[in-house]
Amino acid sequence: MAKSPLKRSNARHSSANGAAHRIVDDVLALAATLARSRKDYGADKLQMLAQSTRDFASSLADMPNLRVQMATAADSLEGLSDYVMHTEVEQMVHDAGTFARRHPLATLGITVASGIVASRYFMQRPAGRKAASPRRASRRKTVTVTRKPASRSRTGTNGHARTNA
Repeated sequence: MAKSPLKRSNARHSSANGAAHRIVDDVLALAATLARSRKDYGADKLQMLAQSTRDFASSLADMPNLRVQMATAADSLEGLSDYVMHTEVEQMVHDAGTFARRHPLATLGITVASGIVASRYFMQRPAGRKAASPRRASRRKTVTVTRKPASRSRTGTNGHARTNA
C-alpha cells in the first residue's frame, strides 16, 4: 500500500523527464537546421571569395609569381567551399577536434585571434553615443576643495608660527 504513491510519483517524474528530453531533442534539431542553413550560406560566400580571388589573380599579368600564388589560394578556397557544402556539421566538429589534437599551438593561436576579433566586434560603441555613460561621468566629476585661509593667530605673514611672548 505504501508503494503505490511512489509508483505514481515516479511515473509522473519519468513522463516529465521524457517531455524534457523531447524538448531538448526539438531544440537540437532546430539548431541543426539553423546550422545547415548558415553552412550553405557560408559555402556560397566562400565560393564568391574564391571567384573574386581568381579574378584578381587573372588581373596580375605583370607579376606571374603572385598570380600563381593567388590562383592556388583560389583553388584552396574552392576546396574549402566544397568541403563545407558537402560535409555534415557533426563531421566538421569532429574534424575540428582532430585538428585541435594534432595542432594544439595553431588552435591556441586561432582561438586567441578569434577572441580578440570577437571582443572588438562586440565592444564597439555606436557612433552617436558619448564616450562615458552618465553614471560613470558622475563619478568622474572633479571635486574642488577650497581651503580656508589660516587664521592670523596661528601664523604670521611669512607663514611661520607666531610666538605669544
